[in-house]
Amino acid sequence: MRDYFQTHTACDENKETQIMYQWIKPKVCLEDLEGAVHLPASGVKTSCPPCNLGMYYTNSTCEFCPPNTFSNGNQPCRPCQASTTPDRGLSYKWWNTMPPFLTADCFPNDDTGCATPTGWQLAGDHIHSGTGHADDVYLVLSLTVSGFRSVTQLGTKAEVGRVTFEFELQCTSDCILFFIKDKDMVIKSWTGDTKTTHFSYVFYSDKPTIFRWAFTKTQWDKAFTITGKKKYDFADDMAIIRSIAVTNTKDGGASACKPCPLGSPNDGNSCIPCPAGNYIDTKTSKCKECPSNTVVQESNPYDLKSCEKCGSGTRAKDHQFCYSDCKLTLPNQQTFDFSALQGWHSMRGSNLFTGSGTAFYHSFNLSLCGSPDDYSVICTNNATSGGVLEDDGVNEDGVKAAICRTTVIPSSSTDGGHALTAQSVSLGDHLVAVTNETLYEKFNAELTSLANGDTGTVHFYFHSLSSTQACPDGRNTIISMHCNLTYTGKGAILMPASYLDGTSDGCTFHFHWVSMYSCPICAESDYAVVMEQCKKGVQNTHYIKAKKCIEVTKPAMKTQECRMLPFEIQLVIAAAVFVALILCILVVHFWKKNRKLEYKYSKLSQRQTHSEKEDIELPAAETCAIDDDEEEQYDSVEFSNSSSSTGKKLFNKLKAMTGKVRV
Repeated sequence: MRDYFQTHTACDENKETQIMYQWIKPKVCLEDLEGAVHLPASGVKTSCPPCNLGMYYTNSTCEFCPPNTFSNGNQPCRPCQASTTPDRGLSYKWWNTMPPFLTADCFPNDDTGCATPTGWQLAGDHIHSGTGHADDVYLVLSLTVSGFRSVTQLGTKAEVGRVTFEFELQCTSDCILFFIKDKDMVIKSWTGDTKTTHFSYVFYSDKPTIFRWAFTKTQWDKAFTITGKKKYDFADDMAIIRSIAVTNTKDGGASACKPCPLGSPNDGNSCIPCPAGNYIDTKTSKCKECPSNTVVQESNPYDLKSCEKCGSGTRAKDHQFCYSDCKLTLPNQQTFDFSALQGWHSMRGSNLFTGSGTAFYHSFNLSLCGSPDDYSVICTNNATSGGVLEDDGVNEDGVKAAICRTTVIPSSSTDGGHALTAQSVSLGDHLVAVTNETLYEKFNAELTSLANGDTGTVHFYFHSLSSTQACPDGRNTIISMHCNLTYTGKGAILMPASYLDGTSDGCTFHFHWVSMYSCPICAESDYAVVMEQCKKGVQNTHYIKAKKCIEVTKPAMKTQECRMLPFEIQLVIAAAVFVALILCILVVHFWKKNRKLEYKYSKLSQRQTHSEKEDIELPAAETCAIDDDEEEQYDSVEFSNSSSSTGKKLFNKLKAMTGKVRV
């Protein structure tokens, strides 16, 4: 353990700094004993490091560049070119002096234990938590950001800024470094000896923010002896922070300039952003409106890729965020109307207990769908960090989102009868999609179901961009809609029986909403058609609902004229008439054929009779039928009494047939 530490003086006009050494106070060592270490000589000069990005040397100190200028820290500030603006931010890499907006503190359990009042010590290329502190102290480094630029036009999903830092933990114990946002929101923590690590955190609010790095050397119960005396077992354990950077801040300096939309004034601070839903065309540097049903996700939207399409079943509000108007039509043409379920809904989780036995539960507020101007709910905190109720019962802390959760500590006799609410978090900042698909992007609605195995007909997928140590990618929430006509009104919002308070890991939440309004609207195909018998020439057609659906407009009964005989009998009669008609045609056809044969036969018999009388030998007849090329000469058979006339005719016929006359 060293009993002294090293610091640097401010840079002089020659850009040099002096290395200084100081004893840790209170001084608990003797330097006049044999073998004692003496304090090294101070005053050795060395070259100053460059200024941090966006800063320049003036009056032996580093200051931020004036408006509309930029610097890389080594050179004087230079003006931005036309149609560009400085890209402001905070960037700390050199630590000869404490940078602006950054403060250091040491918090002991009592008035002793801090080797220096500020705790943290500057060391040129890094800042560290110092040596010689007691094991129980908390060493806190705080960075105050007054606000961020060009965010009022952006949707709730847009990245406002990003904080990035590089650190190292040199520990022989179970030391802990916490990264905290504002009062008590722990983003992430690291325990034990840790090599150089790079961490980045994205935030989505333009409000003033305080980022804190809190370091403690060991667990509370290990920091004291049995008699309650402070320990210094790990006095040399320390946290080292090498760099910190925050983007898109109102204050700070610029290391470069970025293009502005064509026509924006250079006001030395920021460009006037494109109107909501517009992006900067990289070819023309002009603002162009994004395609329909898309939103702008970036703080500096350059090129068409900055416009992202809304998810399935959602629509865009002024290109800022996606929402559902409570109406949905699926690809199979099923139609849903969840309008009766819009508005603010609350539900209570299970009764839980802390390790000390304090009872608490989680309260959930949600808004499923509805008007984009009134689409969110609020979860408030009415307790300060000390557990004191504000005058009006509600302080400024809280969360506004589509779905949020609050930790509620029931009232007791010691808190004046007020229930305390704290640790409000967003479970869904924005709506990702509304669909019947159980697998959608990173969502899986098949993980839980109702007791009967039903996973739901339609699923609302929400996402929260706020990341934590446990949920670095933010939180997801699935609300599955279940059709049940017996659940009238708003129905019931149920939690999976296998999950405590709707989640198994604290990052993905799943709720099941059972209601009659989760059923589809009845379509024509959902009705069975029933036709009455024909009565007095009138027939009625009725439509009876055959599937689970909501009747918005029931098809009216149809009335049409009809005949007394049933349709089946009419078909039988028509078939019989058709068969009878065919038979009649066949009878006529064969009757006519028979008349022809009868005529030929009679004619042949007549010829035979005359031949016998005149003793004339006739050739044998080849056929009774008429040749195809022979036309019928007579319509009837005639008989004559004149035998001579008949014989003459017969003789002439034979002559014509044989070409000779028998003698």
